Amino acid sequence: MENPIVEKILKEGINSVSLSMLDEKSRKNILTDVGNKLFKQGKLLEAIEIITKSGDTERLIKLGDLFLQERKTELATLCFIPTKDKQKLNEAALMCIKLNKYDLAAKAYEAADNKQMSLFLQKNFVK
Repeated sequence: MENPIVEKILKEGINSVSLSMLDEKSRKNILTDVGNKLFKQGKLLEAIEIITKSGDTERLIKLGDLFLQERKTELATLCFIPTKDKQKLNEAALMCIKLNKYDLAAKAYEAADNKQMSLFLQKNFVK
């Protein structure tokens, strides 16, 4: 049987429930479940957002790697930003630059603590 909280979030959105009453493990499990279901439904941006809220860094890295294999650089970068994985973020930022996605590259560099590159992109390419 499906968790009623998961179903409510899927139907009405994350703001339709307050998960603050749950312990950290339950909250993470519910959000990860919602994120996985959204992913299977093809709602990739929403899935990334929910999994980010769950704090499931391992899942985000796996999804980011999958998106890179599928050449979905922007989605991969969005997965890597919350992980703070400097190597993956720097690689993703370079790929974003090649695609002229300077704003996203700047965010990736910022998350990787490469403030110099982030500022350079923001000053010279981001409008």
